[in-house]
Amino acid sequence: MPSQSLPSLFSRDYVLLILMNFLLFMGFQLYPSGLPPYLKELGASDVILGLATFLIAIPAIASRLLAGYFLDAYGRFGVLFCGLILMTVVAYFLGLAGTVGMILLLRGLHGIAWGAAATGAVTAVTDLIPRSRLGEGMGIFSLSCAVAMAIAPALALSLPYTWMFRLGVWFLGAAALLSLIVRYKKIAKGPRGPRTLIERASLMPAIIVAFSNASYGAVVTFAALLGYERGAEHVGYFFACYAIALMVSRPYVGKLADRWGCKTVIAPGIVLLLLSLVLLSLCFNTLTFLGCGALYGLAQGTVMAGTQTLAILRAPQDRIGAANATYSSCFDLGLGIGAVLFGAVSEFTGYALMFTICGLTQILPFIILKLDKGRD
Repeated sequence: MPSQSLPSLFSRDYVLLILMNFLLFMGFQLYPSGLPPYLKELGASDVILGLATFLIAIPAIASRLLAGYFLDAYGRFGVLFCGLILMTVVAYFLGLAGTVGMILLLRGLHGIAWGAAATGAVTAVTDLIPRSRLGEGMGIFSLSCAVAMAIAPALALSLPYTWMFRLGVWFLGAAALLSLIVRYKKIAKGPRGPRTLIERASLMPAIIVAFSNASYGAVVTFAALLGYERGAEHVGYFFACYAIALMVSRPYVGKLADRWGCKTVIAPGIVLLLLSLVLLSLCFNTLTFLGCGALYGLAQGTVMAGTQTLAILRAPQDRIGAANATYSSCFDLGLGIGAVLFGAVSEFTGYALMFTICGLTQILPFIILKLDKGRD
């Protein structure tokens, strides 16, 4: 198809949602890296630090599924705006909380708000992207997440705690204000009979991304420790290489998914994921270690671009919210399970063999993909 005949992608509201999502992720991603040192100063143990992550992940998953239902039944704006306002209010009170217990309680509320806001944002932008350019459009939109996730943690760790909390309120408040001027797609509102919270048509790609993100749970938790073990220098650059490869690959792979079909790009992505994890277990110096980071980012970007697009394309038009909620919940669940599961495995095998085992688990989603007979 000639490029001039492609439907327009960069509408006013699409660009506004990209900017809003960037601010949302900036406000949220300050805390995973910035809060642990603050909690340590308040006397929290490592177990409590792990609990802080758990207390945001589980409410977020439950919130996503409920948000998906309300997004489909009552429209995009209400869920998105309420999530953003609640996140802003919680961020404000986080700056006032002076005890570990109060911070943990507020993080649970943050998880609920995050699930609603993040699912609302991705569902709203899905409505604005032409179906023939869905992979490309979602890939470009995802750059707002990736850039924020690269900037926010470093920003949080470089600032005094008071400024971290202030910036969280400012970023999230600005995102809420931007959401007020977006023109959302009109949908028929109100309950439409019994509905499940999970969109079954989107389960296959959601399960595949759960496996993919379980490996990321292992990587984000233990890759640096393996790098130190192998004598690599500047191990933090591993995640910079990962982020750059992810950002470069997602829009490009999204275009390939639009042209050739989603399953056509998911399959080599899974193979590349397996290969990158096995090679990571064999790395022996800084260069090979960082190269594995880039290869892993390329693999993750490929799998995520294909699976997210497929999850949306397979869902009925009146179940887009549920499809996004199903996909995002599996995404979060895989991350949490992977960190715990492969952490337990590493206790018995060491980091290198653990990453080999982690890579081999990707055989299962590859089989699931090949057995799938659904439309591409």
